[in-house]
Amino acid sequence: MYLTVLTNNMPNLIFDFDGVIGDTYEATIQAHLRIGVIKDREMAISEMNRYFSSKPNHSRDHDLTPEEMQKQYDWISQFGKHVVDIGFELFTDFVTEIEKLKTSNMAVVSSGSQQYVLPALAKTEIRFSHILAYENHHSKEEKIETICRDWGVNESEVNYFTDSLADVYELNKLISPDKLIGVSAPRTNFKPSFLKTRFSVYQVTSLNYFLDNFTQ
Repeated sequence: MYLTVLTNNMPNLIFDFDGVIGDTYEATIQAHLRIGVIKDREMAISEMNRYFSSKPNHSRDHDLTPEEMQKQYDWISQFGKHVVDIGFELFTDFVTEIEKLKTSNMAVVSSGSQQYVLPALAKTEIRFSHILAYENHHSKEEKIETICRDWGVNESEVNYFTDSLADVYELNKLISPDKLIGVSAPRTNFKPSFLKTRFSVYQVTSLNYFLDNFTQ
């Protein structure tokens, strides 16, 4: 099942980056280890799974102090530099399908760093109207609202593609539940602890599937 089929007559497409367009899983593990707070691979995977399966602490209604939020920005900057240095590939088959789409309203909203998101997307033929990463704003809600204002559409008209339950928790009051769409590529050795059912590469599902098949 290909994206060009799935998105027929589906306007206003916003994509997450990590795990959807960018195959950054291994790079993010290694970046966590290079920062040094997390000591081994198992701990890194556990921390990533915890993040992926709960509402982010940097969403719009966060309770971080200004000092704590600045530490978040400093951390993502350091993290982004490591990911660039380590390197990663894109999900090229999926990228090819996105390149076939005719809609002009396509964007990327990521909680990753623009240090690696922007150069990676520059290698593709996709012409996104917006590519907004953590440095643009810590909240995906704010970034999506900015895009919708520029597009002249309501947030309820957006289709958002993600591989993360964290996005579902953050965005389910902003984007219509049937337009929060799960997409992921299978991995030989990758199955997050919160994922009950492995997705196939172009399997796309709605919020109800997420809620029925994930645990916190």
